[in-house]
Amino acid sequence: MNLITTLNKNFGLLPGLPLTTLLLLGLGSTPALKAASSMATSSMVNPSKDSHLSISVDSVRIYQIYIRNFSAQGNLQGVIAGLDRIQGLGCNTLWLMPVHPVGVVNRKGTFGSPYSVQNYRLINPEFGTDQDFSQLVRECHRRGMRVILDWVANHTAFDHPWIQQNPKWYTRDTQGRILPPNDDWTDVADLNFDEPALRDAMIQEMEYWVKNFDIDGFRCDVAMMVPAEWWKDCMARLRRHKPLFMLAEASGPEFYTMGFNSTYGWDFYHKLKGAFQGQTLSALDSAWASENAQSQGAAQGHKGRVMRFVTNHDETSWDDVPVKVFGSTEASLAAYVIAQQPVSISMIYNGQEVAQPIKQNIFEYTPIDYTANPKVNAFYKTCGRIFNQEAAYIGDHFERLQSSDPDCWWSLRGAGQQAILVVVNIRNKTLKTKVPADYRARSFVNLLDQSTAHLKEELELEPYGVRLFKAFKP
Repeated sequence: MNLITTLNKNFGLLPGLPLTTLLLLGLGSTPALKAASSMATSSMVNPSKDSHLSISVDSVRIYQIYIRNFSAQGNLQGVIAGLDRIQGLGCNTLWLMPVHPVGVVNRKGTFGSPYSVQNYRLINPEFGTDQDFSQLVRECHRRGMRVILDWVANHTAFDHPWIQQNPKWYTRDTQGRILPPNDDWTDVADLNFDEPALRDAMIQEMEYWVKNFDIDGFRCDVAMMVPAEWWKDCMARLRRHKPLFMLAEASGPEFYTMGFNSTYGWDFYHKLKGAFQGQTLSALDSAWASENAQSQGAAQGHKGRVMRFVTNHDETSWDDVPVKVFGSTEASLAAYVIAQQPVSISMIYNGQEVAQPIKQNIFEYTPIDYTANPKVNAFYKTCGRIFNQEAAYIGDHFERLQSSDPDCWWSLRGAGQQAILVVVNIRNKTLKTKVPADYRARSFVNLLDQSTAHLKEELELEPYGVRLFKAFKP
């Protein structure tokens, strides 16, 4: 039976399953193709001297929110009302897309791009007030969750006050006209970081949100378009106030050296799409290995991990939603599970957890029906609980198994009694896959539905079948 049928049959019993039941199951360590990923294990959530908690990259699980689309209210109060749902997915870090007023001059679409910032110190009145934002941050902190704010340092709206107050802060052509960053982004004005006063002013704008609202970090838009030395200075100043999680919309080892905690796993994402569209899994292996190696150069005291995803606001706007990108709902769930296996930071974009079938154009309003596809939502909740609570997903041990199999993903996450054996069929057909020799003649429980299996030489998997095995102990 396929994945959705399995969910329909079994998931009703899973939400109440106690963690102690899961922890009674273990898997021994065995030889395999071992992949180094350099990140040391640390605590999940540790109290600090201040009112906030410091979340290590070992346990960060991100939920990205476009406030307008996230709830029926389309505002910050709607986000507060949805925190239970987010936590139910195993997520502990909110990434809020820009909360600022959107520029009117050269606006695109009905609502404009949230990345066309009209004023860095204001809340978009459509989203609420400073008080609403403070309430959201306080409520997240009360729950042990964190809030990172999307920050657009490279450009502003054409009606930002700086256009009139500090015209030298903008890039201009030979006729003195303010330029956009590129020919397509005509709704935003490119900032000139050669201006020392701009460099200082931008850091002060970011400090405003740390000092006044106690936020926990930033997702930094098009980080590669802003000078590296400025990022170093910026993060050094910001971290004087509190520990911060810094995510760069960029890839490459240099961003970890600057002080970022995480970058985008773009190569893995594109190779993952390719695998589900008929290519083999070998290209995917080179992608995760290269990306994980890049994070090894993180600045001292700021451990690094790449962020992996099957969608985000860009991909769903300009490419498509996961159910279409990967071929079906079942395929998108299988892809999500694979993306969580090589050591990384996970991310869910609002609507992903209910297999949102419609692209979310950031210039428009696209409602999300959270009552749709309850079995898909149950799958994400169960995965979230497993990935969040199982010790195997906190540490840095990962082994890729059966890498020569072009159609089935095999891997081992964790070691010893805590290890989880993962098998995923990436094809839309039933397959028999060779079981690695070290795992034959052994019994396992599939944590997704609590079914048991005694593995022999071959394992049959339904189309897009997923197994998260732990050794069964009667």
